[in-house]
Amino acid sequence: MGNNKRAALFNFLTYVMLGATGCLVIFYTLVGLNVYNPFPPSAFVPVAELPTGSPSPAGPTDPAKWTPTNTPTITPIPSPTNTRTPTLTPSATPTFPPTRTPTPRVTRSPWPFTYDVSTTSPQYGCNWTGVAGHVEDLDGNPLIGYPVHVWGGGIDEVVSSGSRTDLNTIYANQAAWEQFFDSSPKPMEVRVQLHDPYGENHLPISEEIVIKFPGYCGAAMGYVVFTQNH
Repeated sequence: MGNNKRAALFNFLTYVMLGATGCLVIFYTLVGLNVYNPFPPSAFVPVAELPTGSPSPAGPTDPAKWTPTNTPTITPIPSPTNTRTPTLTPSATPTFPPTRTPTPRVTRSPWPFTYDVSTTSPQYGCNWTGVAGHVEDLDGNPLIGYPVHVWGGGIDEVVSSGSRTDLNTIYANQAAWEQFFDSSPKPMEVRVQLHDPYGENHLPISEEIVIKFPGYCGAAMGYVVFTQNH
């Protein structure tokens, strides 16, 4: 009976020691991990410093007088004046070279030959009325053998240029031709036309010309010049 009580006491003390040991372990662990500090540092109490006295001036000084500052006057800024836009002074009038006037040209005839007609006194005097002329190329060279159809005033004939040497001499051209109508001047109308000497049908190669005789000697002969133009 006494032994059981002693064993129970020793067991109780053992448990107390184990518990105290566990508490110490926990305590030191908290202190080591800085979770719990049983001796916190004391708070620093600041010491008030008394102000150091500065030496007083030798004698009393008058308070500084306030000197008024001149208020700056605001100078008005003049508004900008409108500057007149300079006007363009016209320069001297430019001169251009004169325009060349094209030289007028004769309209090209649809016919291979053109003509020129003039009325004058006959080579034989006033007892002759008729027509005459000659045929030439672009350079004025005589074209021989061209048939000239003359009709009107009771005449319908075909003469050939340059076929008579006497006419070539009278009219000073190797391709001259002539057709007599009457032995005295009289009013009448005569037609003249040049034909193709080479074509089979001898088609006209000039315009049909109408010559009106007034009936006096100064215009009793009509002279016709046929000129090749193309």
